[in-house]
Order: sequence, then structure tokens, then C-alpha cells
Amino acid sequence: MMEFYQLLKGEFLKQKHSFTWPIALLTPILAGGLSFLNLFIRYDYLIGLGAKEGLSSWNVLLLQHHFMWFLFLPLVVTIFASIVHYIEYKSNSWKNTLALPVSRSKVYLAKWSIVFILSIIMILVNASVLVMVGKILGFPEAVDFILISKYTFYQIAAITSVISIQCFISSEMRNTNIALTIGFVGVASSLFFAQSEKLSKLIPYAHTIYSLPDPTMNNNIALQYGLIFGIAFLVIGIYFFNRKQIC
Repeated sequence: MMEFYQLLKGEFLKQKHSFTWPIALLTPILAGGLSFLNLFIRYDYLIGLGAKEGLSSWNVLLLQHHFMWFLFLPLVVTIFASIVHYIEYKSNSWKNTLALPVSRSKVYLAKWSIVFILSIIMILVNASVLVMVGKILGFPEAVDFILISKYTFYQIAAITSVISIQCFISSEMRNTNIALTIGFVGVASSLFFAQSEKLSKLIPYAHTIYSLPDPTMNNNIALQYGLIFGIAFLVIGIYFFNRKQIC
């Protein structure tokens, strides 16, 4: 356990001067700011429309916000996974990293964990920003912490599959541009796959779309398939990383 802690600590140090932390903090602020402007400009129309459908102001905010966030979140996770592995390729330090008296599985898990932690921080910041947006806009209802907590938890479950598949791709491909392209194409086409629940279950990039706590959404896709694919690709990634030839 101490070995894994030291590896994770090392990963945090490697990211100290990279763009990952600014991206994790600024992306939800940017998305929240855009949602604020959207509701500020069209407040009466959107809140009135939501009221006719039995939605609270917080439901309306999450609904409007989610149409941007389901793209922002997996795109940024794709960038995180690429940067975390690119550092090793750029500095040609894979040999030094793997020469440490620790198993390859722990090295891979440490890199997966730093991407997972950065993603959770981004999701938590996003939830905080949404609460601030609702307070600034003066929603008549009290803060719906249960709704926002559900949204937060569903996102964490859904994004696990994207984290695992992008870490697997990024660890196997020296060319970061290819890993980024695969991720971007997957996210861009996720809305197409989301037209079918059957396809969405099998495409990790589409799981985030189903993380909105809304009766029209099948949240089981985010909860069940996000976690199942997340664990499956994590195991696959560890298996291939243990067999990887480092030159």
C-alpha cells in the first residue's frame, strides 16, 4: 500500500506544473458561466416552461447545463489521460519508472487513479458552481442537494468507463494525437449512439449522457454500464501494460 501511495504522490508531483489542474478547475467554471448566461437571458421563458412540465428551477438548471456538460466532461477526461501518459513518453522516462521495485500493475493503477481523482475534482467543482448559479439567479426553491448529489454520483459512475478506456489507449499508443483523436471522435459521436439505449450501453463515451437525474433518462446505463465497463477496461489495461515492451 505504501508503494502505491508513493507512486500516486509521484504522479501528483508530475502534474504540478502541467495544465491538468487549471483545466480541472476552469472547465466547470466555464460551463457553469455559460449556463448562468443562458438562464439569465432566458430566465422567464425557461423557468415558465419547466413549471408547466412540473420541473423545479434546479431541474431546469441541470437540464440546460447537461447539454454542454455531457461533452465537456469526457473531452477533458480524454485530455487528462493523454497528458498523464504523454509525460512519460515525452521525457522518455518509462524505463526509469518501471525500474522502480514496484509492480507494473501499481504503476498503471497510480496513473489511472490520478485521472480518476482529477475527474472527481472537476465534477465536484461543477456541482458547487451549479449551486452558486442557482443562488445568484435567486431560485425560489431551496437548494436541491439530493438532486445535485444524484447528478454528481451518476457522473462519477458514468465517467469511470471513459477514464479506463482512455487510460488503456493512451498507455498503448506513443502518439498522443491518436489517443486524443479516438477520444474526441468517440465523444463527438456519443450523441448519435445515444439515440439507441442498446448502443449506448456498449459505447463508454455515451454513458455520461445518461447521468442526468431525469425521468426521461435511463440512469441505469450510467450507473451499471459505466462501472462495469470501467472495471473491465481497467483490468484489460493492466493486463496489456504488464505485457508491454518498453524500448
